[in-house]
Amino acid sequence: MGDESTPERRRHFRGKARAGRRIRVRYRARGSESWLPAETRNIGIGGAFILGAELAVKSEIDMEIDVAGREAPLRLGGEVRWCADGNGSDPVGIGVQFLDVDIDVLLELNSYLATLTGTEGGET
Repeated sequence: MGDESTPERRRHFRGKARAGRRIRVRYRARGSESWLPAETRNIGIGGAFILGAELAVKSEIDMEIDVAGREAPLRLGGEVRWCADGNGSDPVGIGVQFLDVDIDVLLELNSYLATLTGTEGGET
């Protein structure tokens, strides 16, 4: 069962964003030294919407999520795919697609998201 469990887990991966879920994160434009605190509105293994963030489309970012019981934060890299200026139905923020993230990090993120109920980091 050892070698077969990983492919089985991958088949059950939920790639859909978890609508409404707010999780505290840190992010920075790739190459920047400064981490900025933020929270997500929707997050899944494919990406996240980071509330209040303002970066240009195609900007590369690093994002960290603190996970209880884990010594170091989960680190995910991604690219800004779209921006919201707050004038439409979305608040100010950026839509980020996670890229080149190790499968083990995605599995851990998915497991962490499955443990959460409702919102983390405050109500909408």
